[in-house]
Parts: sequence; C-alpha cells; structure tokens
Amino acid sequence: MSAEPLVNLSTAHGVATVELNRPARRNAIIPPMLDELAVAIDTASADESVSAVLLCGAGGAFCSGLDLDAYNADPPPPWITTGGASTSAAHTALANCPVPIVVALERYAINGGAAYALAGDLIVAGEGAWLQVGEMVQGLPAPMNLAWLTTKYPESVAGRIVYSGERIPAADLQAMSVCHRVVADDEVRSTAEALAARIGASPANTPRVVKAAMRALYGADPATQISRARDATPITKAFRPTAAPKP
Repeated sequence: MSAEPLVNLSTAHGVATVELNRPARRNAIIPPMLDELAVAIDTASADESVSAVLLCGAGGAFCSGLDLDAYNADPPPPWITTGGASTSAAHTALANCPVPIVVALERYAINGGAAYALAGDLIVAGEGAWLQVGEMVQGLPAPMNLAWLTTKYPESVAGRIVYSGERIPAADLQAMSVCHRVVADDEVRSTAEALAARIGASPANTPRVVKAAMRALYGADPATQISRARDATPITKAFRPTAAPKP
C-alpha cells in the first residue's frame, strides 16, 4: 500500500484544491511535503481549466511551522541537506502561479508556515486564527516571509509582523489588509471554498489574464523578490532549528 500523500490535490469546476496533509503534526513542514507542494502548484498552474487555487491544511489547521522533531531526528533524515532547495521550489511554484490563490487560514500559520499563507492573494481567516513570524529571535532572518511581505505590503506592516515576532490575530490581519475576510472558525474552509469557486467560475479564464496584468501594472515579481530576499539575508552559520513559538 502506498504512503499517504503529504499534499492532496483535487480539481473541480475551475478550482484546484491544494491541501497540506500532515494533520497529526498540524501540517508541520518537512522538505518532502514541500516537494509535493511544488508539484501540486505547478500541476494546477499548467492546467488551463484551473482559474483559482485553494491552499489549505488538513485537520482544521493551516501550518504549525517547521517540524522540529523531524529536523532534529537522530540519525538526521536524508533530506536534511536538501531542505533549502525544497523550500525554494515550493515558493517559486507559488510565485509563478498564474491564477489567484485563496488561503484558508484555520487556527494558525507559524514561522515558515506563515510564508505559505502570505503567498496567497486572498486570505480567509477564522476569528480565533493568528499568524506569527518569530524567526528573527531564533537567529533566522525569515527570507521567505520577508519576500512575500515586501512584495505586497508597506514597511509598517512587514515591520510589525517580523520585528515583534508576536501572534497577530485575525482581526489585526484584516485591519492591516493582510487578511481578506474573517469568519467564524468553523466557517473558514467553506468560505474560502466559496470564494475560490467564485473566481474559478469566471468566464474565458480571465483570472489568468487579470493576475498577469495586475503584476505587470504593479511591477510585482515575487520570484525576483524571493531571490533578492535570500541575497539580503545571509546566514553566517548553519541553521538547525531548536526552538519555536508554541501554538
């Protein structure tokens, strides 16, 4: 019997649903999951029948950040030396996605997990949900979070999220225009699905045309910003995660 996929992909009615699938670990990040995420996003991007992507997490949570137990396993997992490439592949796929990405932010998006939420074009969050980028205090300059934040938001927003390292509740995310809509916690997935379906039903695949035009008009190129963020945040010693804010 084959192993359970780490990312589920399904397509219907113009919407590709991409679901992080490690619910027992609150969808904590390991590089093999990111490899599957990159493939799922690239597959959706190449499917001309897809006009929207719904990015979500299984089990009622979006993403709890890096899986510290897996990263610090003894012996080290075989992917420990290729994790950076997996992260780059996943974010590059999201950056190159030609259709709007709707994120269902249930419970939380923490550290590295926050960057995948911020990659979305529209975020639907639960009333009790929050986002936290606490990487700076761990000695990691959060290049992927910085890349997405500086592509989309003013310095005041990026500074509050990154410098404070605090949990930013959904209401505050909405006030900063990071979050599109805040709904009851048990309505996040259905609301995000409805929003993605509304986009997916657009005629003649216009979401692809509009997203390309919007990026051209704003001069926004997240793929370039990802590269710039990596160059701007050199790490002087090998980073091996040992602690993270707990949900």
